[in-house]
Parts: sequence; structure tokens; C-alpha cells
Amino acid sequence: MRKISSVDNETGVILPYALVAVKQKIPYGFYGGWVIMAQEALSKMANEIKNLEDYRVLMMLLGRLDFENFIQLSQTELAEALGMKKPNVSRSIKRLLSLGVLLEGPKIGRSKTYRLNPNYGWRGSPKSHQKAIRAQEKASLAGLKVHKGGKAD
Repeated sequence: MRKISSVDNETGVILPYALVAVKQKIPYGFYGGWVIMAQEALSKMANEIKNLEDYRVLMMLLGRLDFENFIQLSQTELAEALGMKKPNVSRSIKRLLSLGVLLEGPKIGRSKTYRLNPNYGWRGSPKSHQKAIRAQEKASLAGLKVHKGGKAD
């Protein structure tokens, strides 16, 4: 039988107890969250997003992306976080919506919410991603908007 113990580095005395450090496993090896992005979508965005402010807004939104691609961040908060004027943030969001990178989410109170198009990237389970892709395809064919949970208007 093996016994785990600690040794006092200064004296060399074996101590009757052991200190064991366990590192928590981080999913996918990323600290502080993760997002899976589609390479084809990244190439498309590189060609279609012409404005540096639009990139900055998109990167901040991706940094705040929650599971199921849900983004709840007011344009005022976004403008303050980026040191931008609110009208510029609003225009950037409109351009990202028109390109299809962002999708409108459900309104929460008076605040708008957004979602990253699941064809561009995903934060959540693979099963939920497939469900979101199917819902987005159906909604696109019907000309509808898809909200959190895959529900269409």
C-alpha cells in the first residue's frame, strides 16, 4: 500500500499529512468561456465587414456571447465598453444584422437582444446547435426571425 505524504523542503522531515492540488478540468481547454466559429463564415465576414467599428462591435458581442448564442447587452453599455458613441454602435449593429451575422432576439423589457447566427458560430451543445441551424433554415425559408430556443415569429 502506498501512502501520500508531504516533505518539509527546509528540514526534509516527512509530514503526517499531504497537500494535494487538483486543477479543475476546463471544457475545450479554454478559460473564461469559448465559442466555436465556422472558418467559411470568418472568411465571409472578412470580405463583407468593411468598417473597423463594426468589427469592434462584433468582437465585443462575441465576448459577451451566452449559451445558445444569446446576447443581452444594451447599446449604451456596448458604447461605453468600447469608448464609442451610441449612434455609431447602433449603425454597426444594423450593418451586422443586414449581413446576417447577427439575428434579432426577443425583446426583454425595453431592451433588444441579439443572437449570433448559428451558421457563423456557436456556444452551446452540439445537439442544440443542430436544432438552431434547422430552426434558422426554416425561418429563412418562411421569411421569419428566430428567437432564443429556436422559436420563430
